[in-house]
Amino acid sequence: MTASHIARLDIYVLQDDKPTAVRASFGTFTQRTTLLVKVQDQFGHCGWGEIWSGFPAFGAYHRAAMVEKLVGPWALGRTLENIPALQDEWEAALLPMLRLAGEPGPIAQVLAGLDCALWDLSARAQGVPLYRLLGGEARPLRAYASGVSPSLSREQLEGLRTSGFHAFKFKAGFKEDSALDDLERTVSMLADDEIAMIDANCGWTPDQAHHALARIKSLPLQWTEEPIGCERSAAEWRALRAASVHPLAGGENLLSLDAFRAAFEWLDVVQPDLGKWGGVSRVLPLAREIMDRGLRYCPHAFGSNIGLALAAHVLCAAGGDGILEMDANANPLRTLSGTFAVPAAGYLTPPELPGIGVDPDEQAMGDYLRHHAVVSGGK
Repeated sequence: MTASHIARLDIYVLQDDKPTAVRASFGTFTQRTTLLVKVQDQFGHCGWGEIWSGFPAFGAYHRAAMVEKLVGPWALGRTLENIPALQDEWEAALLPMLRLAGEPGPIAQVLAGLDCALWDLSARAQGVPLYRLLGGEARPLRAYASGVSPSLSREQLEGLRTSGFHAFKFKAGFKEDSALDDLERTVSMLADDEIAMIDANCGWTPDQAHHALARIKSLPLQWTEEPIGCERSAAEWRALRAASVHPLAGGENLLSLDAFRAAFEWLDVVQPDLGKWGGVSRVLPLAREIMDRGLRYCPHAFGSNIGLALAAHVLCAAGGDGILEMDANANPLRTLSGTFAVPAAGYLTPPELPGIGVDPDEQAMGDYLRHHAVVSGGK
């Protein structure tokens, strides 16, 4: 039987210039972009990946150019017999760019998204869901609404409940103490069977983080996420871990296996993003190592339904008690990226479909499609 090989790549940049405002500690989103890549083999099977391009929005175009001009042409003709080896090979080939341009983030994100697309393609070509190809089975995953304002009204909370959520991650990391007042009020509105987490988005200095953690120590939180930046010293993270009554979470901004392993010392909840570092090839083994260390694997996912589906499939394959992140903000780009399962009574179960089970409607992207490039044997 002829081995499946890469015959074509399509790169799509979707952009929304009038998004529902999402305020984070580092700023307010005034644009949102989504960068998708579709990889097709010579038999017409395809697979989808999402390349992280969360902030700033214009970064999506740079990463798209990297796929179109650099990695995409290298990918043509390569077989899918050993997907992890392809990522290793392309990472080595991009070392000159890493050294001269100093861009570990974009390089890691491009390779991660491509890796995910190749795994989706491989599962579709074999006619099985990705979780099964990875050695797992579908199971109900507890899902939480992410990106939620700490000043949420009762009506907005009821809207999230109607959407199927019973777990909520609130934005934090703001300089003003009034945001902590809002957080305390909002968490007090939750029912006994509902859970809450907070995400500071690296917004506090160590002193501010210690102050905030002392203020909220009585709140029933599953975790406090990224109270300080991943660039802060190990000593500062250790001090926060010792002072916090809540588990500490993080990992979406780490870009190497060594960085994750170092962070095991102070993180209780580890959150790699499949489209930001490692893809399926590296995140699934990392997830198993996380759980072997007695820590909790909870994938980061804050973008399209492609990224959400990938996170759900890997979480099913990895096992454990991790919960699934779902961006709760209105986002037309998520709808354009295809339809995935929705939460019901707080849980989401991936469908029994080949691959990740998500197929973007390329004809419906309309004015949101700002860039489409093709890499194939004819170009």
